[in-house]
Amino acid sequence: MTCRDIDELMSSAPGNPVRTPEAIEHLVKCQDCRALLSVVYERGQPSAPPETQLNRIQARITQNLKPVRPLAPSRFFLFACAIVFFFIVAIGVMPFGMNGWGALSMPQKIAIFATLAASAVLLTVSTVGQMVPGSKYALAPAALPIEILAVLVIVLAALFRPREEPAFVANGLVCMKNGLTYSIPAEFLFWLLVRRGAILYPKLIGAAIGGLAGLIGLTVLEINCPNLNVFHIIVWHWGVVLFSSAAGALLGAAVEYIERSRSQKAS
Repeated sequence: MTCRDIDELMSSAPGNPVRTPEAIEHLVKCQDCRALLSVVYERGQPSAPPETQLNRIQARITQNLKPVRPLAPSRFFLFACAIVFFFIVAIGVMPFGMNGWGALSMPQKIAIFATLAASAVLLTVSTVGQMVPGSKYALAPAALPIEILAVLVIVLAALFRPREEPAFVANGLVCMKNGLTYSIPAEFLFWLLVRRGAILYPKLIGAAIGGLAGLIGLTVLEINCPNLNVFHIIVWHWGVVLFSSAAGALLGAAVEYIERSRSQKAS
C-alpha cells in the first residue's frame, strides 16, 4: 500500500478507515502518513483559558454595556432624511428668486433634477442601510459616492457649454460659499439621525452623508445661480458635492481613529 492509497482511503470512508493490516503496516513505516492521520482524526479538546483571562474579558464587556432603545424602522429614517433635504433646499431657494431655474431649458431641468433626485435616493438608502449591521446592499457603500460623483459630472458636462466668464474665481467662490452654507448644516442634521444606529464603518457612512449634504448645496445652486458656463458649474457647483463627500469621509476616518485609539488604551 502506498501513500496515495492511504489518502484515497481516508477520503472515501467516514470515521477512521485505516484499520486494515496493509494500511497499518504502511503507517508503521511512513512518518508522513502517521502525522496526517493524527491531524485529521485527532479528537483532543482544547484547554480552557485561565480564569483570570475570563474575568478580564467579562469585566471589559460589562464595563461598556449600556441600555439602548430599539432602532426605529428604516422608513422613519428615510422619511426624516427626505424632510431634512427638502427643508434646507426650501430655505436656500426662498431668498434668491430662483434665477437659475429660469435660465435652464426644460431638457436641462429634467436631466439635472432627475439625476439629483435619483442620487439623493440612492445615498439615503445606503446611509440608512449602514445604520444596521448585516444589511444587504444592492450597491456597494464604498463605491456609491464615487459613482454618483462620476454620473453627476458627466451629466453636467453634457448639458452645458463653455462661456466667457471674466470673474471666474470671484463668482465661483461666492457659489461655493453659498452651496456649503447649506451643505454643512445638512451634514450635521444627517449625522444626528444616523448616530442612533450601530455604525461599523464611520468612513463609509461619512462619505454617504457628505455626498447627500453636498447634493443639497448643488440643488440650491442649480435653482439659484443663472451662470450656465460649464466650467463654472463643474468646478464650483459640482465641487460642493466633492468637497462635502471628502469632508464626510475624513470626519468618519477621524472617528474610526479615535475609537480605535480608545479601544487600544482600554486593552
